[in-house]
Amino acid sequence: MTVTIGFHAAADTRVDLFTYGTEGTPILDLSGSEHSLTISAFSRVSNADHLAFAKALATAAAEYVTALETYAAAHPDGS
Repeated sequence: MTVTIGFHAAADTRVDLFTYGTEGTPILDLSGSEHSLTISAFSRVSNADHLAFAKALATAAAEYVTALETYAAAHPDGS
């Protein structure tokens, strides 16, 4: 199955991490007044695969920050 999702953060978007120590995998939640996105893994996903996904997500998020900083520096008035 393939799913494509667009998520557009708003001014009220929160990013929360819920951890459960050794009892369960963490849950990353992005939510606001009219939107929500939860990232986790099913128990059938191996820890190695889940960890590889999390590392790829972290790398992409860091690259996103760098790209956004470049854009923001070129458009300081927000336009």
